[in-house]
Amino acid sequence: MKKQLSSITMGIFLAALLASCASTSGLDSPAWFPDYRTAFPDSEYIAQRGRADTEETARTEAVAQIARYFKTSVNANLKTSIQSVTSGETMSETTSVVNDVDVMSQVELFAVEYTDPYYFKKEKKWYCVAYIEREKAWQQYKPTVENAKSEFYAMRRNAEGESDPFSKVVAYGKAWPSGKKFLEKLEYARILNPQKEGAYAGDRKAVSEVPSLISAEQERCTVYLAVKGDWGNIISSSLSQTLSKNGFKVAKSQSEAAYTASAVIENNAVGGDPISIYPSLDLKITGKGGRTVYSQEVKIAQKTIAYSLENAQKKAFPILAEEADKAVSAGLSKKFGY
Repeated sequence: MKKQLSSITMGIFLAALLASCASTSGLDSPAWFPDYRTAFPDSEYIAQRGRADTEETARTEAVAQIARYFKTSVNANLKTSIQSVTSGETMSETTSVVNDVDVMSQVELFAVEYTDPYYFKKEKKWYCVAYIEREKAWQQYKPTVENAKSEFYAMRRNAEGESDPFSKVVAYGKAWPSGKKFLEKLEYARILNPQKEGAYAGDRKAVSEVPSLISAEQERCTVYLAVKGDWGNIISSSLSQTLSKNGFKVAKSQSEAAYTASAVIENNAVGGDPISIYPSLDLKITGKGGRTVYSQEVKIAQKTIAYSLENAQKKAFPILAEEADKAVSAGLSKKFGY
C-alpha cells in the first residue's frame, strides 16, 4: 500500500511538472523576441531584426537591414536638403546638383551590436537583432562630422579671401562639394542622434549660402568678347551663348566689362584650288590687370575642302563652334567645380 501511494505521488508530481513546463514554455524565448521594438526603443536605439535559416545569416540580414535603412534615409533627406539650399531666388533655374543616382553610394556602419541568435522551432528559423546605441554611436561619429565641418569652413574662408569675382566663383565652386559632403555627414548624424545633430543648424545655413554667393559673384563676372578671324559671326554668336550659359554676363563694350574674352581663329589652310582647312580656336579670358583667368584651345582634326576659303569657312566654322561650345562649357564647369 505504501509503495502504491508513492507511485501515485510520483505520478502527480510528474504531471504537475509537465503542466508547468507546458504553460511557461514561452519563457525560453529571449525578452526581445515577441516585440524587439519595445526591447530596443527608438529613442535610444536603431534596431533591425533578421530572420534566416542559419544563425550567421540571421545576423547578416539584421545588419543589412540597418544598412538599407541608413542608405535610404540619408539619400532621401540629403536630396531634399541639397535641393532646398539651391532653390533660392538668386539661383539659376538651370542649376542642377542632384543626380538621379544615389547621393550616398555606400554605408559604413559602426558601433553595431547583436543579440544572441534565437531558434524558433515553430518556424524552424533563426532570429537575431542588430542594434546601435545612439549615444555611444554619436561619441564615435562626432569626430567625422567635425572634420567635415572644418574642411568646409576652410574652403569657404579661402573663397571669401579672394578679391577677383571669377576667382571667388572658382573658390566657392570648390567649397560647394565640400559643403555637400558635410551635409551628408550631418544627415547620417541626424539618423544616429537627432538631438546632437540639431546643434549644427547654423552650419547647415552656412552651406546653404554658398550657391547664392556663387550667383552674386557671377553677376560681377561681366565679359567683353572680341573674336578675330570669324566668318559670318558664327563663332562670335556661339561663344557669346556659351559664356552666358556658363555664368558670365556678356557686355556690349569693353568699358562695361570686368574681363575680356579674346578668341583667335586660325584656318590652318593647305593648298589653293581646292583649299583644305583645319580650323582652330584659341580663347583667353583676362582681367583688367592682364591676368589670364581661363584659357582654352580647340582644334578640328577633320579637314574641310572647298574651292574658296570662304566656302571652306562656311562649312567648317559651325563644326568648330559646336566643338568650342563643348570644350569651353566642360572646362568652365571643371574650373568652377559645380
